[in-house]
Amino acid sequence: MELIDNAAVHKFYFQGNFQQTLAGRDQGLETFEVWRINVAPGHELPANVHQGEEVVLSMSGTGLLEVDGKRVVIRPDTTLGIPPGTSRQVFNTGVEELVLLLVRGVVPA
Repeated sequence: MELIDNAAVHKFYFQGNFQQTLAGRDQGLETFEVWRINVAPGHELPANVHQGEEVVLSMSGTGLLEVDGKRVVIRPDTTLGIPPGTSRQVFNTGVEELVLLLVRGVVPA
């Protein structure tokens, strides 16, 4: 068991946003990962398909989450479960950073 100092976790910067893997294989987890993603105002994440289940928890900011072409508004203290194999994309439509926690099922190799 390892207590993680989230501020010390490496940040991967891309397209004005950043992502951190807060917990995953490096911490001994085998079936899921926990990510923090910060999306800058007016920015979006690239559309992608994940083959595992995913839960998105919105911590702050507002935006849209598009899942298989259907858009839902995300705001603080909301959660959305996403089934495996569906397309998803996040848009920050607000004036402050959109902060999300993702719990992602790990897909066996």
